[in-house]
Amino acid sequence: MVLGGFEIEQSAEGDFTIFQIRGEAVERLSAGDGRAIDALQMLANQAALQVDADAPRVIVDADGRSEKREEFLGRLADRAAKRAADSGRTVALDPMSPKDRRIIHVALRDAEGIATLSEGSGRYRQVLVVPEGAPEYEDAVRSSEKSGNGG
Repeated sequence: MVLGGFEIEQSAEGDFTIFQIRGEAVERLSAGDGRAIDALQMLANQAALQVDADAPRVIVDADGRSEKREEFLGRLADRAAKRAADSGRTVALDPMSPKDRRIIHVALRDAEGIATLSEGSGRYRQVLVVPEGAPEYEDAVRSSEKSGNGG
């Protein structure tokens, strides 16, 4: 489907409906930290749930931005874990969206001797990468066990 100069492709993957947006102006949608794409995804999910409470979750992506972002965050998580383990000190990442924080938590969920914890509120919420032995380590482990997502 072509809409407003954008080509939109729909597919289903498991419990998700995925809308892949392509086109010449797609970089405007995915510029910066991708808030426009995240907002479209939130609206699409709300609309779907209004029609059907059991509707599959909607994922909106622009030119593979989500996959690239996930790869970048995975590398960021690995570097932070190495820095925390090498220094024995907690590493605080910059504030990020709930979606990005979750990617970090999941990426480090099985990291040996490392736990993660979210701290702060609102748009200032950030992930702490905590090495074993640091004062926050036990809190981070308890938090990850409670939430089931790594912190």
